[in-house]
Amino acid sequence: MTNEIERHEPESGYKTTPNNNSNIATALSKAQGVMQGAKKDKKNPFFHSSYSTLASVFDAIRDPFSSNGLSVSQMIDVKDDGKQILRTQILHSSGEFLESRMWLPIELNPQKMGSAITYARRYSLMAIAGIPSEDDDGNQASGKPAPVSSYISQQDVSNLESLINGNARVRKLVLANCNQNLSSITVDRLSGAIKWIKHEIAKDSKLEIDSDND
Repeated sequence: MTNEIERHEPESGYKTTPNNNSNIATALSKAQGVMQGAKKDKKNPFFHSSYSTLASVFDAIRDPFSSNGLSVSQMIDVKDDGKQILRTQILHSSGEFLESRMWLPIELNPQKMGSAITYARRYSLMAIAGIPSEDDDGNQASGKPAPVSSYISQQDVSNLESLINGNARVRKLVLANCNQNLSSITVDRLSGAIKWIKHEIAKDSKLEIDSDND
């Protein structure tokens, strides 16, 4: 690919090789024809839900991709202003490729940054390869549409804060499970969040009672 083409490519979104890409299109079509959904192999105790890990996503594509001359590359570009972009590429043995680019959040905490990168890698790869998660695939098979949820209201956020009632330990755990923002909790996960918070507060209350009895 020439420098002139590179200068005119967008910094985020999708792009393909500038020449004919029929080889990779055919190979990807064959791979998707036998590809299974990524198994939801990790549980989120806060939301009482499961999700597909990055390892599970790679397991879903490994054999279909390798048998059709396809491979995956994920790398991070750092811009002059310090912003970072995740580049996810599907490459074909012919030299053709597909690429998606996704902005990464600005995060100074190395642990949080690592989590953000893993999250972005997982969903970027699922999107560009066309991988359904196991539950979404089950919804399609049963004829039921996958649920579409909106974020909880500010009143719901206030209710959660009241429920936490200043418990620093519980609040820290809650924020760690919703990207440090209660407003990012979706409606379908609200009941699970409330149940989990009540459970954790009850644990603290029991510890206090046991401590007083000692």
